[in-house]
Amino acid sequence: MLLPEKFNRNWDVNKNGPLLKFSYDDLIEVPFSEDFKQFLSIGGLPETPPPYLDFTSSQASFKPITSIFDMSEAFRKYWLLGSTGSGDPVCIIESNERIVYLDNGNEYKEVFINTSINQFAECILLFSEMIDKAIQINGEDAFIDNGIPEYVIEWLKEEFKRVDSNCIKEGSFWDIEIENLYE
Repeated sequence: MLLPEKFNRNWDVNKNGPLLKFSYDDLIEVPFSEDFKQFLSIGGLPETPPPYLDFTSSQASFKPITSIFDMSEAFRKYWLLGSTGSGDPVCIIESNERIVYLDNGNEYKEVFINTSINQFAECILLFSEMIDKAIQINGEDAFIDNGIPEYVIEWLKEEFKRVDSNCIKEGSFWDIEIENLYE
């Protein structure tokens, strides 16, 4: 399991942008595990990591999504962390601390991302590393131009499997992102 301190060491803020760290005092009352609170306060989340995720609004409004958006009480179990590039809310589920996004184009259907915040952070690191590998091989625009060699994509899939075997099941966030790399 990726510890928050290791995440800090491995995230290159100069290349990939700053980390947003949450005040531990602000997290004391939230109904999540100590490990989750420690990860957000020590490790944090990148502001805008690949693939087109955004966590810049999460610090100011880490609360149930229903207290931010006009949604039914059935969505109260989701706490907003950020959003995908398509504007889908990225959330943590209160009961099991799984990371998901709510597909706003499909009646906010839950789509699995990762089993824990630690695994989510590690997958973000791996995706960034995959981009770096592609750039080394095919130049600065490799990711934007879908110039990622198939063996690098296969490496990423194997690494995702190692970190969280559930995260690349068909229809999951990372499965969709990997499929997009082949297009």
